[in-house]
Amino acid sequence: MPPEPNLPAPQTSQNKVEVLKQAKDALAVWSDIFRYAQADVPPLDDANAASFLATGGLPEHLTSAARHAAIPDDDYVRMRWFGIYQQLHNNGYHMFRIRIPNGLLTPPQLREIAALAQQYARGFVDITTRQCLQFHWLTLEAITGILPRLEKVNLVSTFACGDTPRNVIGCPLTGLLPDEITDASNAIQTVNRLFLDNPSEFSNLPRKFKAAIAGCPLHCHQPHINDLGIFGVLRQNPTTGQNQRGYGLMVGGGLAAQPHIAQSLRIFFTEDQLPAIARGVALIFRDSGYREKRNHARLKFLVADWGWQKFRDALEQKIGFTLDHDDSITGTTHALPTDHLGSGPQKQPGLSYLGLPVECGRLTADQLLTIATLAEKYAGQNAQIRLSNKQNLLFVNIPTANLEPLAKALTAAGLNPHASLWRQSLVTCTGAQFCNLALTETKTRAAQILRFLEEHCPIDSPIFLAITGCPNACAHYQIADIGLTGVLCNFHGTPRTQAFNIFLGGSLNTPPKFATLALRKVPADFVHKAIQQLITAYHSHRLTPTETFRQFLARHPLAQLTQWLTLPEMAQVQ
Repeated sequence: MPPEPNLPAPQTSQNKVEVLKQAKDALAVWSDIFRYAQADVPPLDDANAASFLATGGLPEHLTSAARHAAIPDDDYVRMRWFGIYQQLHNNGYHMFRIRIPNGLLTPPQLREIAALAQQYARGFVDITTRQCLQFHWLTLEAITGILPRLEKVNLVSTFACGDTPRNVIGCPLTGLLPDEITDASNAIQTVNRLFLDNPSEFSNLPRKFKAAIAGCPLHCHQPHINDLGIFGVLRQNPTTGQNQRGYGLMVGGGLAAQPHIAQSLRIFFTEDQLPAIARGVALIFRDSGYREKRNHARLKFLVADWGWQKFRDALEQKIGFTLDHDDSITGTTHALPTDHLGSGPQKQPGLSYLGLPVECGRLTADQLLTIATLAEKYAGQNAQIRLSNKQNLLFVNIPTANLEPLAKALTAAGLNPHASLWRQSLVTCTGAQFCNLALTETKTRAAQILRFLEEHCPIDSPIFLAITGCPNACAHYQIADIGLTGVLCNFHGTPRTQAFNIFLGGSLNTPPKFATLALRKVPADFVHKAIQQLITAYHSHRLTPTETFRQFLARHPLAQLTQWLTLPEMAQVQ
C-alpha cells in the first residue's frame, strides 16, 4: 500500500487538475478505490438503465454504472495515478494499465495476466508504446480484485498514468546485445524504484514525466521524444585518453500536438551518478514546470524556454555536484525505428533471442498462455518475455539450438515470428473503441489495413506505419514513415465520417525530423488504397533496389507525394 502522501505546496495560477491535486494528493485516492468498489448503491431505474444499455453496458453491470455515477469526478482523475482511466461513454467500465519497467516479464507473471484478462477483461490485453500492458472492460470491483493478485507476482499499477513519472522504458534487449554501449539493466530498475519507493516526492508533477534509459547502439528507446532520455556513450577520456563507457542525457522531448526534440545537456556521467541525475530532472520539472495551462505543462516547454545550458545549471544546483561537461555529446548520432525483431545471438554464450510481431499490439489470454508455456519450454528456468515500444515482444535466453523449434511451435500456434515487415512495423493507439479523445476507431481498422498491405503491397525493408485516433500521438505518428491521425469529414453528404490525415517522412535519425502533413481527410474506408498508391510509386520510382522508403520520401517534393496519395474518390470529401 502506498505511504501517506504529503500535500504539495500551494500554486498561484492553476488549471482545474492543479486545483484538485492541491485539494487532495492523488495518492490518497488509494483507499477510496476500494471504498467505491464496495459501496452499496441502488440499481438504476428503467429510464437510466435503458440509456446505459444503449452505450454498450451489460445488465449485470447496472449496479457498477450507478456506483460510477456516484463517484466524484475529481477522484476519477486521481485514480489515474494508479493506472485507472474511465472507458469511453463513462459506462462503468475502465481501462487499467500495469507498470512493467523495460517491458520485462516472466512466464508466471504472464500466466497471471492471462488469467486476469480471461476472468475480468473479456479475454485480451493491449501492449502499449511504453512497454506496458493494459486491460479494458474492467469494473472497479474487478480492479480491486486484480490489484492484490498483481502484487503477488511483483507487478503494480502505481504511476502507470496521471501526472507522474510513467513507466521507465528501455531497449528490449538491454543486457543482452553483444554490441550495446552500456548495460542499463540495473539503471532502469534503480530509477523505477526511485520513483515508486518515494511516491509522495513525485505525485504532484505538472504533467506526465516519461523516462527512457538504454545503452542500445541503435537508440531504439527513443530518447529524443522523452522528458528524460538517457543514452549510452563511448568516448575517449579527456584526461587518460582511454576509452570510457557511460551515459549522456537529453531532456524535454515529447510529441502530441506540439512536438519537441529533446535537447542534449552535453554531459557525460557514470551509472552511480545516474539515479541522482534522474531524480534531479524530475524535481526541476516538479518545482519549476508550468502549471497554468494544461496543454503547456509538459517539461518540453520549460526546456524550450530555458535552453539546455540553463537547464544544466539548474540540474547541477539541484543535485549538488558539478557534472562532467562534454560538448561533443550533442545527442544520439542516429536512431533506427527498430525493436530488434528477427533473431540473433545474445552476449551470453550459446543463447539467442527471437522476436514476435504482435498484430496491432493486441494479445488474447490464450495467446499469452501459449507464449508463457513456450518460453518456459525452450528457455527453461531463464525464460523471460520482453515487450517492445513497437507493441511487439521478444523471447530471450533461448539456447540457440532451440530457436528453430520455438519458431515452428509459435507458427503452429498462429503466432508467426517471421510475419511480414508490415506487421513488424505497425503501431496503433487504443482508438475510439475505448478512448474518450479518439475520433476514429483504430485497432480493427489497422488490422484491415495490415491485411490489405500484406496481400497487395509486399515490401523488402521496414516501413513504420503509425495509426492514431486523434492528434495526441499515442502511436507516435510524427516519427513514422507513414502516420495516420483520426479526423472526421463530410463524405458524399454524410457528416462525421471517420477519416485520417496522412503524414509522411518522420524520423529520429540524424537529423531528427517530424512527419509532414501530406493529405487531409482520407475516408477510413479508402486510406489503405491511398497507401497502396504511394507504395506502388515507391517500387516504380526508387533509384536502386536498395533505396529505402525513407530515402525515397526525402528526395521527392511533398506535392509529388501528395499526388501519388490522392484518390479520385477524394473529390467528394469536405
